Amino acid sequence: MISFNKPNALFFLPRFIGLFLCLFLFLFSIFYFYKKSENTLYINKIKTEQRALITAQKQYVAITLNNIGQDLLLLSDFIKINKAYKKHDKKLIKLAELSTLALSFRKGLYDQLRYLDLNGNEVIRINYNSGIPTIVPKNELQNKSDRYYLQDSLQLKNGEIYISILDLNIEHGEIEIPHKPMIRLVTPVFDDKNIKQGVVILNYLADNLLDGLKIFSLVQKNHHMLINSEDYFLVHDKRPELEFAFMFGESPEKKYSAIYPKTYRCFKDRTKGQFVIDSGILTFDSVFSYPENLEEDKNISIINKDSCWRLITFVPNAPIWNIDNINKSELLITLSLLSFSLLVSLLITQLLLRKRINHDAIKKLAQHDSLTSLINRGYFNKLFHWKMQSARKEQTKLALIYIDLDNFKDLNDNFGHSAGDLALKAIAKNLYSAFSTNAYVGRLGGDEFAVLMYDLTDTQSAITQVEQFIENTNEPFMLEDMPYQLSTSIGVAFFPEHGNCINDLMHNADSAMYDIKRSGKNGFKIFTL
Repeated sequence: MISFNKPNALFFLPRFIGLFLCLFLFLFSIFYFYKKSENTLYINKIKTEQRALITAQKQYVAITLNNIGQDLLLLSDFIKINKAYKKHDKKLIKLAELSTLALSFRKGLYDQLRYLDLNGNEVIRINYNSGIPTIVPKNELQNKSDRYYLQDSLQLKNGEIYISILDLNIEHGEIEIPHKPMIRLVTPVFDDKNIKQGVVILNYLADNLLDGLKIFSLVQKNHHMLINSEDYFLVHDKRPELEFAFMFGESPEKKYSAIYPKTYRCFKDRTKGQFVIDSGILTFDSVFSYPENLEEDKNISIINKDSCWRLITFVPNAPIWNIDNINKSELLITLSLLSFSLLVSLLITQLLLRKRINHDAIKKLAQHDSLTSLINRGYFNKLFHWKMQSARKEQTKLALIYIDLDNFKDLNDNFGHSAGDLALKAIAKNLYSAFSTNAYVGRLGGDEFAVLMYDLTDTQSAITQVEQFIENTNEPFMLEDMPYQLSTSIGVAFFPEHGNCINDLMHNADSAMYDIKRSGKNGFKIFTL
């Protein structure tokens, strides 16, 4: 069992605290960076998925709009090839109607397919009728000269395509119910002499495009949006009531910029990008709102186009991990690391303390007398050498006090070695008591003892302590239940007066001690030259 005295506590506590802090911080750092790395990988996975999703949506929009543009050109070819612009030739018009009907039936994407003359009169119109395309009779054909898209379309040149904005269909001056999102594409029809005869109009049911975009919404909690160039919503899967707000009067408060000002600032001046913000991960990209691939044909140009739309996905509450939002399981892991660090630090520090105690014990055995615990001769000589060097440097005095127990042999012969050991321990105790400060007390062997006093400025203090020791020693001690009085003979030599080396001082103090022995014992003498 380790005794936690003051020296052991002073050794143990700093090392335990330091080791515990280092170990816990090291383990927690590994855990922290693992969680951060894991979180970073997860965030990057979400970011990659959202970029791929936006790219797929963008390609889907581009392909869809390009196909619509191709169908418009095909419709124009039907009119031109069948020469349906010859309005009085019913046979030619009928052939063009049948071709247009077939296009409506096969595609299933167009609310109306029409050919109008230059006065805005419908010559051919195919209504989709919810999947049952029909040719509109002549008596039901209308004049559309008042429509904004027709007025723009009549100015088109050969090879030009007009595309309207994506809005809601209007019938008889009112927004059609249920709402019918629509894109109108128009291109002129020229005869064989390159004279403009009219325009073909394709009314695309944009629900097909918008519903197709919503298919990409694989995760229910994520937000998917499409906004036009004016920041109005065309698609908002979480708040459909905001879609096409511009059709119901000026509603700036329903714009993306008004509803989501923080994320709007992220892409206000950018065409594409991705941002990780406090509330989640925002991904966006711009997509042309017209069949851009048609413009690669040098004979085709698109005018009056809504420049672009923005595809937006937002992953809310993305798990951006930090120490502030640590969960219960992670807290348990942290507490486990704390407990482990405490236990390991305690065990290691105890081992270090035990090693130190053992080292000190071995050192003490090597430097001290086993019976009296006084310094042994070898270590006493080392201390003597160090203190002599110090005294020379500091110009202080040393006192070597040489002590021999009187009549020790008689004591051993009469009472045995155990009694002798008791006497030696009594002398050692008295030496510790008398020479308690600035002194080394040693047993040189047998009944011989020595005291080295250091940092002396005069000799009187040493003499006073020697007298105190003699007085203490003359006090009887109990030996086999009987009082027994000890006496000692003491010789004293001072440095530097009585010698400049250890051997000289030892010899002179020993000489003074023998003078006392010869003169009657139980006293002390200072060496004289």
